[in-house]
Amino acid sequence: MKTRMMKMMGWMLMIVSIMNLTSCEVEIRPWYDDVHHSNNTYELCSRIWEETWIENGNRYTQRLYFNNNRTGRDYVRIEYRDGCVSEDTYHFKWRWDDDDCIRMEYGPGDISYLENIRLYSNTLTGYLDDVKVVFKGRL
Repeated sequence: MKTRMMKMMGWMLMIVSIMNLTSCEVEIRPWYDDVHHSNNTYELCSRIWEETWIENGNRYTQRLYFNNNRTGRDYVRIEYRDGCVSEDTYHFKWRWDDDDCIRMEYGPGDISYLENIRLYSNTLTGYLDDVKVVFKGRL
């Protein structure tokens, strides 16, 4: 009985040792934007951001919806010159990438960046994938 108990203790000691050798430190921190961007996150999620423009005779409307749970929607409507209309909605996950950049992940390998963000007077400006954008807030 004593030998069996010693063997079991030996095995337990070996398992604990192996687990300690293979473990890594995991730091649990709050979201980067919870710490650094609470006011901007509130402003960003408090309204729908819309931009409209005309290109090649077609009218484009884009709306960005940012949710507090780090999800969002990108709605695009195109009114063609011939009267046809197309509407698409794309879902994404978002996060602050640094002080003035939002990373929007639409799917594996499909990532957009909204950089040089400025929020002021019900306006969101920046560069969405290197294209200058000026969104107006809608409640």
